[in-house]
Amino acid sequence: MKDQTRRRVLQSTGIALTAGFAGCSSNDSSDSSGGDSGSNGDSPGNNYEPVTFIETPAETPGDTEEMWEPFREHVRSEVNEADFNVEFSDSTSAIMQALLNNQGEMTRSDVALLANPDEFDVVGIVEEGGAAVYFSALATLPDSDIEETTDIEGKSIAFADRPSSSGSLYPNYMLQKAGLDPGEAPYGDSVDYNAIYTGSHRNAVKTLINRDDVVACGCDIAVLLNHIPEDQWPERVRERSGRWNDDVGTESPELELVEASTSLPFSPIIARSNWEHPLRSDIEEAIVSIDDGTLRKPDGDVENPLTAVEPATIEDYQPVIDVINTLDVDLGN
Repeated sequence: MKDQTRRRVLQSTGIALTAGFAGCSSNDSSDSSGGDSGSNGDSPGNNYEPVTFIETPAETPGDTEEMWEPFREHVRSEVNEADFNVEFSDSTSAIMQALLNNQGEMTRSDVALLANPDEFDVVGIVEEGGAAVYFSALATLPDSDIEETTDIEGKSIAFADRPSSSGSLYPNYMLQKAGLDPGEAPYGDSVDYNAIYTGSHRNAVKTLINRDDVVACGCDIAVLLNHIPEDQWPERVRERSGRWNDDVGTESPELELVEASTSLPFSPIIARSNWEHPLRSDIEEAIVSIDDGTLRKPDGDVENPLTAVEPATIEDYQPVIDVINTLDVDLGN
């Protein structure tokens, strides 16, 4: 049951139900009928309904199954009767619509929660690399004329998915703070710049690199860190980002940082409120029990998408709520 404090905070945002997006598609190796073809051969062997956790593809497409397999294994090992699967969709919007249509049970998304407060329950907040916060940033090409955020005025900038906190809301907020008019962004026309929504963080970077008319991109620093020299990143990112490692600034082509955001709380793991399952509480407890070292390292040259999960409430997302209110965004659009 949701607590009354959480309800009051959500009511203050004025955010409505999100609907009208495309459904999700699965790349998971598990059989959709509930059978399991996972690497452990751990078939639950019961008649419980399968449980689907839906994720967006990682910043390196094709690595998603390897990245999330240790998470799936952990839940199944802790709740061995659960037919628990991780499937993938191409956008946050599609995930929201899938869960609202009862085509999945859980996901990792602050936007889905804030857009549909009465439809989801918070299970916990994720950590990556020991950090419970992450960052958004604006970036450009080294040979561009963009030296500061205000230089984007009158030009085209690529974003990720429209409702994405780090790939749309925060970048538009940074532009607004710099004095540019975001207009009806992200669901309508911007006034002082041309916003191009590409559907993913990686696509936003690719659009900046490949289109001559696009002078900047706004997205999660997860896809920017390796492209931007480490000396350009502010101290707050260096000290608090769980993604900071020796690969920062080593990838081509080189990009240039325009502005990094303040910290955002990492996405919550949420479950749809109307989900009824005999093993629901056990599954949620297994997820919240994840701590540093709980999950094995994934196969291949990839990292776990989360390293720990800690309890959380909607109040942890007040910084995102403030950005939504400042932009006067109705995610129901």
